[in-house]
Amino acid sequence: MNSVIDRPRIVAEPSQVPGAGAVLTPDALDLVAELHERFDSRRRELLDRRLDRQKAFDAGELPNFRRDTKEIRESEWTVGTIPADLQDRRVEITGPTNAKMLINALNSGARTFMADFEDATSPTWDELITGQANLKAYWLGRLGFTDPDSGKGYEVGENPAVLMVRPRGLHLPEDHVTVDHEPVAGAFFDFALYAWHNARAALAKGSGPYFY
Repeated sequence: MNSVIDRPRIVAEPSQVPGAGAVLTPDALDLVAELHERFDSRRRELLDRRLDRQKAFDAGELPNFRRDTKEIRESEWTVGTIPADLQDRRVEITGPTNAKMLINALNSGARTFMADFEDATSPTWDELITGQANLKAYWLGRLGFTDPDSGKGYEVGENPAVLMVRPRGLHLPEDHVTVDHEPVAGAFFDFALYAWHNARAALAKGSGPYFY
């Protein structure tokens, strides 16, 4: 990929890493743009409100429940059914999205593995795209890695951990992707690409696009 990817609403910088073309697809980028257009104003509003709340706490105010949600808290309600493969999360680990670590984590014997795009992944453009390509390869049954120094090969075993994904926080921008010259939120980018490329494959295998 040698040129900037330019859609009517969105521009993404190119990446030379293997699999980039299968990750930065027009349809996936359109979903990123849609999320940005629908939710970015609200995201920015919430970030501003967080600053206001912090000022109030710094001035001595104590945290409390919101009055306008009292009825919800005091009424009877239930959450949806937990998916079968997430019923047992007694041992859960987290780590980066590079191929070797991803394979080792999935083969670790833990019940679930959370692929972490925030704390465990260096947010360079190529690293983020490589991570998305690795996750897509996993659901396609093509994830593998050969150590260039030792020649040792790595592949996913027969009973891997259930895969979850942690997108970056709402406060973190992705400067390599813009809509109308505004950077998109890293959370929108991470979520959209993973969900677009892998939701159907995950559901077809009895799992799902699980997010932390």
